[in-house]
Amino acid sequence: MTHKITTTMQPTVQIEVDDAEYLDLKRQGLIAQDDAGHAETSSDVPAAVENAAASAPATPDQAQAPAPAATSKAAKTAANKEG
Repeated sequence: MTHKITTTMQPTVQIEVDDAEYLDLKRQGLIAQDDAGHAETSSDVPAAVENAAASAPATPDQAQAPAPAATSKAAKTAANKEG
């Protein structure tokens, strides 16, 4: 099934999306108006979709990547002079 929607990014442009894309845009709160003329709100998103998105872990790369070390310019300059 397809849905005719407008997005919050381009509310003057109507696009046609399939069910999967519709649910994804709806979950993200990016649908300005659907084919029935209803404005979308976060309360329109089924609880199962919200719960799945909230409990989904980050990708393995994001979950295990260490934070970059903060090194000041002065510390870098001192390290270069010593070496």
